Amino acid sequence: MPALRTQSYAHIMKFSAREIAHATGGTLVHGLPEALVDGVSTDSRALRPGQLFVPLVGSRCDGHDFIADALARGAAGFLFTQSHALIPRQGIAIHVQDTRRALSDLARWALAKLNAPIIAVAGSNGKTTTKELTAQVLAQRFRTHATVGNQNTEIGLPLTVLNAPDETEVLVLEMGTTAVGDVRRLCRIAPPTLGVLTSISEEHLATLGSFEQIMEAETELLEALPGEGLAIVNGDHPDLLAVAQRKARSRLVTFGFAPQNDFVAEELHISREGTRFSLRSPRGRSEVQLSLLGRPAVLAALAATAVAHHFGLTPSEIRHGLKSARGAWGRLQLLALPTAPITVLHDAYNANPASMREAILCAAQIRHPDEALIFVLGDMLELGAWSEQAHRELGRFVAHIRPDRLIVVGEHARFIGEEAARAGVPVQYHATADEVDIHLEERRCLILLKGSRGMHLERVLEALDFGCIL
Repeated sequence: MPALRTQSYAHIMKFSAREIAHATGGTLVHGLPEALVDGVSTDSRALRPGQLFVPLVGSRCDGHDFIADALARGAAGFLFTQSHALIPRQGIAIHVQDTRRALSDLARWALAKLNAPIIAVAGSNGKTTTKELTAQVLAQRFRTHATVGNQNTEIGLPLTVLNAPDETEVLVLEMGTTAVGDVRRLCRIAPPTLGVLTSISEEHLATLGSFEQIMEAETELLEALPGEGLAIVNGDHPDLLAVAQRKARSRLVTFGFAPQNDFVAEELHISREGTRFSLRSPRGRSEVQLSLLGRPAVLAALAATAVAHHFGLTPSEIRHGLKSARGAWGRLQLLALPTAPITVLHDAYNANPASMREAILCAAQIRHPDEALIFVLGDMLELGAWSEQAHRELGRFVAHIRPDRLIVVGEHARFIGEEAARAGVPVQYHATADEVDIHLEERRCLILLKGSRGMHLERVLEALDFGCIL
């Protein structure tokens, strides 16, 4: 079995001032053309010595104000625009017309230099877990670089690219969307040869407006794939599959729980030790063990398997990669206190109706018979005019599961509580996560934390003394 190849900042791609000016259409106004930078940062506070600082202009602050701070922290140089003519005469200084566009142009140029295949992951749910599992499986054989955390935007994606090791053989890039055109723009920066669409569900309705617009936005990935590429799509969604068959020029492979898919998960068994299932694929059957929990992890594993098959990994390599793979922070993450009979299922990184239901089902599946089941559910944000309906529907779903206690956090989550209370579920209401005070009895309990990122439900973990193990 090939050893896992890990990334090292000692080998991040280096760019000369001349190359940066050429890639961005900029002008070198200070520094030597041969001078090198070692990666890129847009945040002076997180900058590593030797990096290029790219100041971005936002609605609340102007990154140009932090050029001096970046240089003091060891930046090798910086970009700037004409409106900021008074600049320090230190390091590499390159004038560009627009720093945000220059960041994208530099990433596009770097990808051409790197010449590694790009796997793009898009969809409403499961992007980060799919990206993580795909990268960790491919790392059994290839030097793989993937999106760091959730850097899936027009700023985050270029930063992932520009801080890739120079020996990278495969890139796995997560692509997020809040509006039609977002994925298309990301694909112009990083043209994928293989695309994974995880799912389509209600998300960002405040900006996208309708399910049809969500479908249009996410499936932009399929239009970006070349004819010789590969589209890997969740085949359990008939509407998504129909659009994929219409839009994709490339070969189409499907995954899911339905038997007609190319990669199918059967005989699921979910416990606190992980998730086990039987995989049926074009190469036959095999048994897969994950340390991750729940159906979303299984779908991510199926997508990762389809990618790995395309890249020629053996069934043994794939099973080993999946078994050793670890999930991302705040995604169905099981935490236990050694000093108290409390277990938390931490899934509070983000939320929409589909991911809420999956987290609730997972908590119910792994609950021990002698445990109290407590749900702490926060607002699902960015649902626009559909918000009240979505939260009330979720409240009726919670009532069907019948937890011992429901704690709702936020203005919209109140509707979850109202519907669950009608069915007799004990409910507590709080405006913010800081107000939550879970009075625990001697009985063991399993607590689910689930809500949108903006609700900061991780603060409940701190109140429960979980801060030391996060």
